[in-house]
Order: sequence, then structure tokens, then C-alpha cells
Amino acid sequence: MLSRLFKLLGGKFSRWIKAREARDPEAVYESAISDRVQRYHQLKTAAAGVIYMRNKLERELREKLAEMKEVDEEAGQAADMNEDQCALILIQRKHILDGDCTRLREELGELTTEAEDAKKNLISFKGEIEKLKVEKVRMIARMRNAQARVRIQRALEEISSDDDVRALEEVRESIQRMLAQAGVNHEIAGSELGDKLEAIRQRNTEAKAQAELADLKRKRRPPLAPMDIFTAAAKSAANGDIKHAN
Repeated sequence: MLSRLFKLLGGKFSRWIKAREARDPEAVYESAISDRVQRYHQLKTAAAGVIYMRNKLERELREKLAEMKEVDEEAGQAADMNEDQCALILIQRKHILDGDCTRLREELGELTTEAEDAKKNLISFKGEIEKLKVEKVRMIARMRNAQARVRIQRALEEISSDDDVRALEEVRESIQRMLAQAGVNHEIAGSELGDKLEAIRQRNTEAKAQAELADLKRKRRPPLAPMDIFTAAAKSAANGDIKHAN
């Protein structure tokens, strides 16, 4: 019974955690990033230990090689001096040092491989952390944009369709009234201009008719006698009256 109760409580707690995570994804990303950063520091510490051991083995190998070289020279000198017992001891020491160097080379090779793998893992893990940070920024931005669109959609859905139709009809009627008013003004202005043009055309027609009438009268009248004839006649009459008086 206790086991079933714990499982039930664990399931409820797990669903509660998932619900909280779904409502706060930014916190989930922060937790994941923090966890990876902590693991990165742990890997870094482990890699530092491997690198420290590698450097220590390298130092021991150099010391053993230097000591083996010195022992080899001393064994040669002891042989030259016929110190066989010393020479044998030095030769045995040389063999021991050679075995130690062989062991150190093997261990150093393994540690070098582990150190290179540790460095690669660190670089890869750090790259994953950076990618996760970029993903967090991108996904949170997308989530907020989606939330904004949802809020706008809900606001639009809350507006009554009847209100929309009524508002559209009022706007359309207002626009039609404005267009009608503009049309009336245009017609009035056009009518006044048309009257002016008509008056100008009428005056022009009358002027052309008057000119045509004057030209017709001028053509139908007989030609006038020159003024010299009337002057000569008047002089002749005057001379006749003078003669008659004499």
C-alpha cells in the first residue's frame, strides 16, 4: 500500500512539475543550462587531474631516463676499473630503471590519450552549452511572439460580429455621404463654369452674325461716286449763277 501510495504521489508530483515547466519554459532552459555548466566544471576538474598526472609522468620519465644514462656511464667506468661487483650492481639498477621507463611510457601514452579525449569533450560540451543558450533565446522569442498572436486572436474573437457589421455599415454610409457631397460640389462648380462658357460662346456667335450682316450690307449697296464729281458740279453751278447775274 505504501509503495502504491508513493507511486501515486510521485506521478502527481511529476505531472505538477511538467505543468509548471510548460508554463515557464525559460526556467527549464535555465535549469538545463545550469546543469550542463555544472557538468562542464566537473569534466574540467577531471581533465585537469588527467593533465596533471600526465605532466607528472612526463617529469618522472625524464628523471628516470637521466638516471639510467648516468648509471650506464657509471657501470662502464666500473668495468674499466675492474670493479665487477659495483658494475653488476649498476647494471641491475640500469635494468630496473629501464623497466620503470617502459612502464612510464605505457602509462604516459594512456594518460596522453585520456587528456586529449578530455580536452575534446570539454570543447564539445562547451559548444553544446553555447548552442543551448542560443536555442533558449530563439525559442523564448518565438514563444512570446506566439503568445502575442494568441492574445490578439482572443481579442478579435471577443469582438461581436454584429458590432463589426454595424461599424462597417456606418463607415460605408459615411464614405458614401462624403462622396455625394464631393459630387454635388463638383456638379455645382461644373454648372457655373458651363454657364460662363455658354455666355462666351453666345457673345462670340452674335459678334460673328453682326460682322456677317455688315459685310452683306456693304456688298448689296451701290458704289458711291467719287467726291471730285460733286466738287466739279458745285463749281460749275456756281459759275453759271455768276454769268446769269451779269
